[in-house]
Order: sequence, then structure tokens, then C-alpha cells
Amino acid sequence: MSLHRTKATLIGLLEAGRVNEWVVTEKLGDAVKNKSNAKEKQPSNTTTTKNAVKKPRSKLIDRMNFLELGFAVFLFICGCVDFMHGKYSYYIYLFLQSITFFIVGFGYVGTII
Repeated sequence: MSLHRTKATLIGLLEAGRVNEWVVTEKLGDAVKNKSNAKEKQPSNTTTTKNAVKKPRSKLIDRMNFLELGFAVFLFICGCVDFMHGKYSYYIYLFLQSITFFIVGFGYVGTII
């Protein structure tokens, strides 16, 4: 969470164009119902032409967060270095944090629709 807060703070301070992208939660409420109703109301002849034009995309690629994956690799490398040369056993916490960042980085947290 602190990684996101730091990134949001830097974007806000530097007045980057992506300031408004920080949405805390996604409100699903009636959106799920509206999507299912819209799919039922479409005529059958337009769905075949739309499906032929769309390219299949991988859902895993869409869910991947590369910032978290990069930070997970960094924490894993730090854990390996501490395991080899450290004397205080910080590697345990670093490996646990890297596992957590890998899980978040691959998008296995939250609502997947």
C-alpha cells in the first residue's frame, strides 16, 4: 500500500497528467446487472459481426501490475542476498513480502469479473 501512496504522491507533486487515475474502490452495484441485461437485449445478427472483429486477449495480461512484479523481484533479490550474507534473518520477511507482491502483481486479489 505504501508503494501506491508513494507513487500517487509523486504523481500529484509533479502534477502529471495521470492524477485522476487513483480510484480507491470500484463500485459494482448495478453495473453487473446492467451488463447482463445489455447482453440479453442485443440482436443476434450484430453479435456475430462484433465477435469476428474482436481479437482474443489474455485475461492474465490485463490483470498484471508490472510495478508490483518489479518490486517483488527486487524484494526477492534482497532476500536472497540477506540469506547468503546476512546475520539477522531478515530474509524471512523479505521472502514473505515478495510472495505477497507477486500475488498482487499477477492480479489474484480483489474482484475478478
